[in-house]
Amino acid sequence: MKYLMTILLIALSINTFAKDDNYVICEFKRASDVAVCVNEYIDKGYKPLSGLHAVTKNELPRFFQALIKN
Repeated sequence: MKYLMTILLIALSINTFAKDDNYVICEFKRASDVAVCVNEYIDKGYKPLSGLHAVTKNELPRFFQALIKN
């Protein structure tokens, strides 16, 4: 039983220790900074999942965009 649990934990943690992230989020206070971040990740092989999003936190805007590895 111990061996089965160990193998299961190793199998589930393989993606945790991967060098490349499969999913990233660019988040900044300015939309232009998000655009720069997104362009850098596009050059690395990521693609945007959706458009630019904005939320307010303590009356200050925060912009973010999610990307996924191709």
